[in-house]
Order: sequence, then C-alpha cells, then structure tokens
Amino acid sequence: IGSATDGIELAKALRRWREVSWFLDDEDARGVAEDELPKSWRLGNRPNLKQMHDEACRERVSDSAVEAALADAIRKARNALDGGASATGAKVHLLPAAPADVRDDGEFRFVILGSDAASESGRPSALAKRYLAETTSSDRPRVNRNAVVLAVPSRDGLDVMRASARALLGWEDVASQLQDQDVDPLRSERLRRELQEAHTRLPQVIRQGYAVVVTINDNNEIHAFRLAAAAGALFLEIKNDERARIKETAVDAEALLPDGPYDLWRNDEDARFVKDLAGAFARDPRLPKVLNARVVLDTVLQGVERGLFVARLARPDSSGRTWWREPVDAEAQNDPTLEEVLPHKAVLSSLPVDLLAPDALPGLWKDERLALTQAKRYFSGKHTVTIPHDGWDEEQAIPGCEEAILEAALAEAVAAGTVWLTNGPTSCWKENIPFTALDDKAELLPPPPLTAPAELTPDALSDAWANDETSGAAIVRALSQKKGVAVPWGLVRESLAQAVRSRWLETIRGDGAALDYDRAGEWRLRMPQQDETPPRPRPTDLEVEGFQMQDVADLVPKLLEASAGYDLRFRIGVALAANAPESMRRQIDDLLKEAVPALQSDG
Repeated sequence: IGSATDGIELAKALRRWREVSWFLDDEDARGVAEDELPKSWRLGNRPNLKQMHDEACRERVSDSAVEAALADAIRKARNALDGGASATGAKVHLLPAAPADVRDDGEFRFVILGSDAASESGRPSALAKRYLAETTSSDRPRVNRNAVVLAVPSRDGLDVMRASARALLGWEDVASQLQDQDVDPLRSERLRRELQEAHTRLPQVIRQGYAVVVTINDNNEIHAFRLAAAAGALFLEIKNDERARIKETAVDAEALLPDGPYDLWRNDEDARFVKDLAGAFARDPRLPKVLNARVVLDTVLQGVERGLFVARLARPDSSGRTWWREPVDAEAQNDPTLEEVLPHKAVLSSLPVDLLAPDALPGLWKDERLALTQAKRYFSGKHTVTIPHDGWDEEQAIPGCEEAILEAALAEAVAAGTVWLTNGPTSCWKENIPFTALDDKAELLPPPPLTAPAELTPDALSDAWANDETSGAAIVRALSQKKGVAVPWGLVRESLAQAVRSRWLETIRGDGAALDYDRAGEWRLRMPQQDETPPRPRPTDLEVEGFQMQDVADLVPKLLEASAGYDLRFRIGVALAANAPESMRRQIDDLLKEAVPALQSDG
C-alpha cells in the first residue's frame, strides 16, 4: 500500500489486499467500482467472504469440477434450450456422448453439444463437424445431414459459463467452510444472497452462451452462424432464423412437381413413395429442413386434393387404390407404400361422384350439358386443362380412368342426384339407370329443380287427375307433356313427397319412396279431405299444482310443433282457497290480467 502513488492505484491495492486478507471488513467496499476508493475501511476480526470465495475459486475448485457442474447445469436448463422442440416433432439430443448417439434415420434431430464443441461464426469446431459428417465412425458418413441442427456455445459465451459455474462452486465451498462456525447474521445473510444470485445467474448465462448454430447450408457445406442476443427458448430462436432453413408447415404442393424448384424427380420416374420424398428433404441440402415427415405428407395430401398428384396404394392382389381431388384415407396416409403419382401417368381405380357435378372439375362441363363421349375424352389420360391464375395460366394434366369405372361413377352420380341423365326417352335422376342408357348418345345435365306442390294439383295439372285421384305414373306423363321433356321419375317422386309433407296432397295407397319407375302407378294420391271424424270428448277437468303448470309451460313449444296446422288451444282455470284473504285475491287477479285480461281466480 505504501508504494501506491495516487488514489486509483491505492484503491486497486486495497482491493487486492482485501482479496488476500481474511480480516479486512468488506462491507464498506461492496458496490464500489474498480477505480474508486471506498469511503471507509477497517480491519475486522471475522473472515472476509469475498476473500474466502476468491481463494476457493483459485485453489479448491478444479477445472474438472467446473466442467461437471456446467454439464449438470446445462441439463437442468434444457427448457430454455430445447423448449418447444419435441412438440414440433423434432428429436432432441442433449449432450450426447458421441455422433453415434444421433441416429441417421432421416428424422429431424436437434442436438445440443457441450463445451468441447464451442464454435464461432464461420468457424465450426472439429467436434461439431464430426456430428454432421459421420455416424459411428469416420468411414461411415452421415447420409441425412440436412436433418441435423447443432446448438453449441460461442467461445466467449463458454468463458462466461465456466466463470459462472466456478463462482457458484466457490460460494458453495465457502458455505461448506463456515458450516460449523459461529457466523454473525449479517455475513450469513450475505452468503445466502450470494449463493442465490450464483444459482440464478448460471442458467441465464448458459442460455446466452448457446449463441452459435452449426448445420448444413444449401451448398452442402458445414457452416456456423451466430444468433442475435435473445431471451426466448433457444430452439424457437433457431427455428425462426432464416439461415437455419427449417420448415414447420406444409410447403407449396407445386414445389413437389417435376418442374418445381426442388427438382425431386428423375426423367424416368412416374411415381415416388411419399416416404422417399420425406427422405429427400433429410438428405438433399438444397431442400429446406422439415421438422417432421408429416410436413411432406401434408404437402402431398394437399396436392392430391388440388389435383396436382394422384395418391396410389398397392394392394396384395397387385391392384391399387387411388385418390384424386379427394382426401386420402387416414389409414392409407400412414402406409409406407403410399405413392405420389404424376397425373398424366396415373389410372384411377375409382372416381368420386362429386367430381362429375357441374363446376367441380375445370373444363369438364363446357356448357349446360355434358356428353358421355366428352367425359370419356376428358378421362382418357391424354387430356390437359388450363387453369387461369392472377397473371398466369397453369397447365394441369387429367389422370386416365377406364370406361367401366367412369360409367359406374356416372351411374352412382345419377342415383345420388349429383347429375341428371338423358338419352332419348330415358330420363333418370335419383334412381338407377338402365344399362342400355349409357351409350354415346347419353348426356348429363345439372340436377333439375323440384316441382312446386301447387303445380301438381288438379287445377294446374288436370291431365294427371281422374275422379279426384292421381298416381305417380300419371304425374310423370302429364309433367313430361307439359314441359316438353322427359321428366325423370326421381324428380316426380321427390316433388310428390314434398307435397305430401306440406299437406298439399295425401297418400291413398303405396309408398313412393320405395317404388321405382316401373311401379310408379302403385302410388295413389288425392287432395286432402276434410276431417269428418267426430270431435273427441272433452277430458275431465284436472287440478294441478303450481309447479306442475311450469312443467306444462316448458312443453308448449313442442305441443305447438306437434299440432302444427290444427290450431291448438289451452283451457285454463285458476282456483284459490275459499278462505284466502280478499287482498290476496285482488293481487292474484291483477297479476293474471297482465297475461290475459279476462282471466281471474275462482274461490
């Protein structure tokens, strides 16, 4: 101290003395900067905690203990490092012992390495490179390198992490030394505070220390980049960084086409297994890293529903099940043999009937009619359509479909009411079509509108009525003659059923819903007759309690619905005990008049 020449040097000398002296009281020096002189200091007769801590860090805390404590702290801080990773489908590896611990199976792997892998931006460590380059040994290279992302400490961050771990161990050593000594409350409280601060600080510096990401770039090179300082979960920060090239949601299905930006198809390929497409994203560094193979599957499924691909699943009998412009079955989605087939090379095993409806498929219906010959050309396997977009047109191929399958789908579409088929005198809608009706003269039309009940009455359709009765067959003939076209029995059947439900007509005999056209004459109908049945006798008056009236009130909506059209009314009597006070009677009468003016209580 005597050699110090000015106040700053004296302050530094005092601090050095304080760190090596057990008996310089350090309370007055707390919070004083390096180049400042404490306002006061004094010799004490009790241990100096700061000096004890510095001595413990220098002499009793070994480097191996620091590394062990740091590794333990990293494991405990995993929520700050890999939080959210597992939920996205990523496989997490926290401090693996060797590259062999990180499987090379194409699944996305998020690997958190320890201090031995510390790197700098642009300078990945040798150990980090090994995890990306090899599996069990240097002669067994990693194939799915694009599916691995490493998080490693920066070198300066590692220094801070080690210093924090050493500081924590130092304070724990001080606490151990003083465990059996009589320490005054002031120093006990300070020791507790220092330990708490050290425990709190270490996880924080660990999160900040993991600032470097090592992975494969789009040039198939191992590169390292530094993250911006942030306090959020490390994995989420990496996932949101464009340099990591991580894809969490489905990519654009058009990118999977042969002429798409990903270039996934060879010239001689017509189909690819979906699982192989997912594998391509894990192997090919030109592609984005997908967190879950489901991302690729969702993209394929999206393309199938848009008509860009055909999904195909082979059966044991060498046949196949296909999907096009429809959702793929959940069970088939998880089948490893599910294929993505290019439309112009695909042959559909089935055709959803909804696709035959007007406006369902681009270019199928050119006007209000669709000839069967036109539908066959559309599904010949050689047809393409132009789909206009904003500022550009897209050419899309239509898969092939055998004529027998197309005709079966047409028959199902007619029976379901999706389309109306005509062929000369044959007219079918919501009914089975004759086999001979599906020839080159057959045409499809949009579903016909139902005939209003008023148009089925004797006044509107007299030719169908005789002796105040009619039949399903008579209505078909009369409507066809009136409209000048062959009206399908399905249309008449639906229209008559609607008229019966709305009480414009009533059935005498037969059940139209169960009859085909050949038996349409069995359904006999007439105009509703006046009800000549005698009125039902009035039920005996019943007395009910007040709470039962509430139950009746709750049933009123259902009673009105059940009696719709027949003017349901209620007869109500209100009786009060004869010995009730007159004032109570007047009060009840006033309340009843609010609902029905003529309603009064009876004694």
